[in-house]
Amino acid sequence: MMRKQFWLSAVIVTFVTSVCCLGQGAAASRIQAAGYSFTAPSGWKIRQDKGYALVEPAGQSIVMVTSHHYNDFESALRDTTLEEGEAAGRPQDIKGGKTIRVTKRTADGVAVVDLFVLFSPNGGGVIVIALSEGKNADSSFYSGLNIANSVTFTQTAAPQRQSAAASGWQARLAGKHLLYLYSGNGYFEEKHIYLCSSGTFYQSTGSGGFTPGDSDGGSFAARGGKRGRWSVSGSVLVLQFQDGAVGEYNLTQRSANNEIGMNGRRYFVQSNANCS
Repeated sequence: MMRKQFWLSAVIVTFVTSVCCLGQGAAASRIQAAGYSFTAPSGWKIRQDKGYALVEPAGQSIVMVTSHHYNDFESALRDTTLEEGEAAGRPQDIKGGKTIRVTKRTADGVAVVDLFVLFSPNGGGVIVIALSEGKNADSSFYSGLNIANSVTFTQTAAPQRQSAAASGWQARLAGKHLLYLYSGNGYFEEKHIYLCSSGTFYQSTGSGGFTPGDSDGGSFAARGGKRGRWSVSGSVLVLQFQDGAVGEYNLTQRSANNEIGMNGRRYFVQSNANCS
């Protein structure tokens, strides 16, 4: 399983860069996300990426909100624990989940992270992470707690018949291997998405290249893989990764029967032996 690792150094970099780059918020507003909603505090800056990052007006603390697909607090904590951080006490119960504080001494003092893990009655849930320096830890905690307390989950609706477009794509893609390939200027990229009929998927990626004329060390390569669950909404393929990230691809028909368009890129539709 690909672990969602909020390593302390990465979180601090996100905190520093986000303060200067987020758009200014106005009055308190309700943010609608996939499967949940929450209230963003008045005046906070907001950026949406893989989830949401919110920075209070003075830039003293940041709160990150993202969905997760864990079944229990221990699994979520294991996969979001800060490297070399120290838990300050035991987990405490909050409405709909649990919270724990992790601290880390740095050259500039103490960095404090409050982790709020909420669970949806529909499965999975939301993780809220409040980050600040030690002197602002109390106000940051209550900001994170207020946001966590404002989270509501989308109610499970009665089963409904899928639209013709969604059911058509669902039937066509179930049990298939989607392959994207690119090469040019000494660079190559590939992505494999294995869609199982059970609703789970596995994605692997690879990239590499070389500097023409430099055969003594100009090459490189990288690989990665992730798992999760997939679905089709209308003409959009939705990949919900185990680390809480969500990928969406607009699906379009192409002239060849073994090809489809995904966000404008050509993917080959192949048989899939990885789900057997």
